[in-house]
Amino acid sequence: MKYIEFLIQNWRFLAFGIAANFFSSSGQTFFISIFGGEFRDEFSLTNGDFGFIYMIATIASAFCLIWLGRLIDKIDLRLYTTMICAVMIGAIFLTSIVKTVLMLGLAFFFLRLMGQGLMHHISVTSMGRYFFERRGTAISITTFGDTFGLAIYPLIGVALIGWLGWRGSWVALGFMYLIVLIPLMLWLLKDQSTRHQNYEVHLQEVLKFKGSTSTDYSLRLILKELRFYLIAPAIILPSFLMTGLIFHQVKIVEIKGWSMTIFTSGFVGLAAASFLTSLVLGPLVDRWRAINLLPYILAPLALALLILNIFDTDYIGFIYLICLGGSLGASFTVVETIWPELYGTTHLGAIKSFTRALNVFSSALAPWVFGLFFDMGLAILEITWLSISMIVMTGILAKLSQFTSPTRSPS
Repeated sequence: MKYIEFLIQNWRFLAFGIAANFFSSSGQTFFISIFGGEFRDEFSLTNGDFGFIYMIATIASAFCLIWLGRLIDKIDLRLYTTMICAVMIGAIFLTSIVKTVLMLGLAFFFLRLMGQGLMHHISVTSMGRYFFERRGTAISITTFGDTFGLAIYPLIGVALIGWLGWRGSWVALGFMYLIVLIPLMLWLLKDQSTRHQNYEVHLQEVLKFKGSTSTDYSLRLILKELRFYLIAPAIILPSFLMTGLIFHQVKIVEIKGWSMTIFTSGFVGLAAASFLTSLVLGPLVDRWRAINLLPYILAPLALALLILNIFDTDYIGFIYLICLGGSLGASFTVVETIWPELYGTTHLGAIKSFTRALNVFSSALAPWVFGLFFDMGLAILEITWLSISMIVMTGILAKLSQFTSPTRSPS
C-alpha cells in the first residue's frame, strides 16, 4: 500500500526520471549499432574502423562527463535538463547530415555524451538527491525507462531504416525529439521550485542535527578514502563485462552453435528480468542499504556465465540472457543508490558524473578487450572462468569495504 501511495504522490517526478532514461536510448549502443551496417557502407569502414571510432568517441565523452556532470549541483534542474535535451536534439540532426568520418566521430561523441552520459545522469542524480528515504525505490522505478527503451528503440530503428533510409531515420527522430522532448521534460518538472526548497530545508535540518559529523563528502575527499577503492571495482565491472558480452553476442552464438533468432528473442527476457529485479531490490535497498547488497549484484551474471560454460542447447541462450538481465537490474539500482547513501547529496552531481565516467570508459574498452581475447584464441571456457574470477574478487573487495572506517570531514 505504501508503494502505491509513493507512486501516486510522486508520479510526475518519477515520470521525469523514466522519461530521461527512455530518451537517452538514442545515444545507447543498442540503438546506434542498428545503423552499423549503413555507417560502414557509407564511409567504407571495416568493422575494426567502426569499432575504433566508436570507442574513441565514447572515451572522449567519458572525460567530458566528469566536469559537465557536476554542473547539476550548481544549475537549476529545469535549465540543466533543457540544455542537455537541446544538445541531444542537435546531436541527432548532426548524425543525419554527417559527410566525413570525422563528422561521424563527432556525432558519436555528442550522442554518447548526451544519451548514455548526461540524460541518464539527470535521472539518477535527481532521484538520488530529492528522495531522502525512498531513493532506492525511486531509482528502481525509473529503470522502466531503460527497459522500455531497450525493448522498443531497436524496433524503431529497423522500421525507420526500411521506411526512410538511415539519414531519414535520424531526421525523423530529431523532429520527434524537437516536438516532444523539452516540453515534456519541463512539464514533468512543474513542481521543481517547491521540491528544491524542501530539499534545502532538509539539508539545513540534517546539518543542525549532525553538525560537523555530516556525511556529505566532496569528490576530492572520497578519492582519499580506502573505502572508495574497495567499492570501485564492483561499480565498474558490471558495465565492462555486460558490454563486452553483448557486443560480441554474435561470436558467442557462433561458437555455441545456437540459432541467432532464438538467442535474440531472449532480449525480451533480459529486459523483463532487469526491470523486475530492479523493482524488487528498490525497497530492499531502502531497508538494508545498498552497501550491504553490493557484493552480490553480479551473482546472476556469474550464474549466466556458468550456464554458458556448461550447456550448449539453443534454449540455454535465453536463460543466459535472463540471468544477465538480473545482474543488469541489480547493478543499476544498487550502484546508483550507493553514492547518496554513503556520501550525501550536496556534491552528488560531481560524484555521480565521475563514477559514471568510469563506467562509460570501461564500457568503451570492453568490446576491444573481449575482441583481443577472442583473437588470442581464448575459448569461451577460459573467458567465462576469468570473468567469474573477477566477479568473485570484486565481491570480496566490496564486502571488505563494509569494515573500513570512513573519513569524517565536513563537506
